Amino acid sequence: MSVANTKLNQTAKRKLSRAERKQKRREVTQSQWAREQDDVETDVALPDRVTAFEQHGEFSMAWSTVVQPLLSHFGDADGYVAYRTRWNQTIALGDPVCGSDRIESLLSAFIQQHQQPSFIQVSPATADVLANHNYRINEIGLDTSIHLADYDFKGKHKEWLRYADNWTKRRGFEVRECSFSEVRDVDVEAVSEAWRKTRTVKRKEVRFLNRPIVLQDEPNVRKFFLFDADGNINAFVFLDPLFRDGTICGYVTSIKRRLPDAPIYSEQAIMKRIIETLKAEGIEQLKLGLSPCASVDRSGYRESVWIQKLFQWAFNSKLVNRRAYNLTGHASYKSRFRGTEEKVYLASPPGIHPRRLPALIAMCGIA
Repeated sequence: MSVANTKLNQTAKRKLSRAERKQKRREVTQSQWAREQDDVETDVALPDRVTAFEQHGEFSMAWSTVVQPLLSHFGDADGYVAYRTRWNQTIALGDPVCGSDRIESLLSAFIQQHQQPSFIQVSPATADVLANHNYRINEIGLDTSIHLADYDFKGKHKEWLRYADNWTKRRGFEVRECSFSEVRDVDVEAVSEAWRKTRTVKRKEVRFLNRPIVLQDEPNVRKFFLFDADGNINAFVFLDPLFRDGTICGYVTSIKRRLPDAPIYSEQAIMKRIIETLKAEGIEQLKLGLSPCASVDRSGYRESVWIQKLFQWAFNSKLVNRRAYNLTGHASYKSRFRGTEEKVYLASPPGIHPRRLPALIAMCGIA
């Protein structure tokens, strides 16, 4: 081999090694999140966050604001705001976890301390308060809730759920709620990793707007699995709790994953069993979470027109739906449950903030 070829091979190996090292640095594991969490400033300790959550945690992102790594918290045991700051851009996640009588004062203090923070995935009640602070309020999608007391599977519109249940049962599949003492975490992780390889973001867990998966038992978090006839896990759905006045009032679907070759009816079969189980227990509601960019229109508040147009374009874009995230399919799937849909909002301070969207993307770990 010539000296030139030898040097070329050595250079290629160095480049590969650098690429591998760069990839390794960019990967964020749960253990790394746990270590990084030690460096995140928070005014509200975990026990105090749990106390506030158990009184006021009935919105979809509530449990995530309690336990998700890398979040900071402003407030005290009576209520708090969860947020992250990146590139001098502060973005609060979800509603304040507090009583309705404290939302105004808590948000006012938070805005004063953090100088033009943004708020994402907030309810109409929070949007009303922020509008009075001269915020621009834009719709960002729909949050769907199933009210379980009067929910049933009758009629043509629910036939798809009945069919999925019957199809999987006839082929020996079984849905069971399990703790991690009843399943192997390596098997759950294998399903999760196989699913993630089919996603646009393959190398790590998306975070901030999503709560990353936790491969162990968690307080009040429920985990339903679909097993095949040989006892292998094919799919699973995890539920985060919703609390009101110290009592569980519902759940929200937080994690849904399946093997690429699992039956297409896997998730539907699990969801039917979840609805049946929660209804039998007298649970009030099951939230399906956010359908991003779905049914975005004029908000009725002072708003940013370009943000509205951006979300509408993304929802209808074939490129976005095919290459980035299937927004239309996501919204269509949740609408088939025939639940109650509530508008969810983004609240932005007045002015131009070119780093806000890049900061949000970085917080989510998708760039």
